[in-house]
Amino acid sequence: MASPAPPRVCVTGGGGFIASWLVKLLLSRGYAVHATLRDPCDPKNANLERLQDASQAAPANLRLFTADVLDLDALTHAVQGCDGVFHLATPSEVIDPAVKGTLNVLKACSVAKVQKVVVMSSNAAVDVNPD
Repeated sequence: MASPAPPRVCVTGGGGFIASWLVKLLLSRGYAVHATLRDPCDPKNANLERLQDASQAAPANLRLFTADVLDLDALTHAVQGCDGVFHLATPSEVIDPAVKGTLNVLKACSVAKVQKVVVMSSNAAVDVNPD
């Protein structure tokens, strides 16, 4: 009798720091993983390629997909057949201004010797397009 297929999940932003560790953890726990990458030629994705090469026992357990989170068709292809999705990718167009702006506020506060800073956010941080 054949063993059941492993649970299959997709990790968006698979080349990111947290996402790549999540991919490694999922593989170690027997999951089949689809990992999306915005740019497969980016050197930061080398760790995923090593994981793919290292999973000799079940080489099909890690599949890499070129998919930007703004490309619905590519994402649909990547999540096909998955039981779940871990969404860790965020378009740099959203993150860069938020991170740089926050860093500028914190630097200005440091220069001005401000004692306390409260960083607030909004649903825009988690919902890029409320429509």
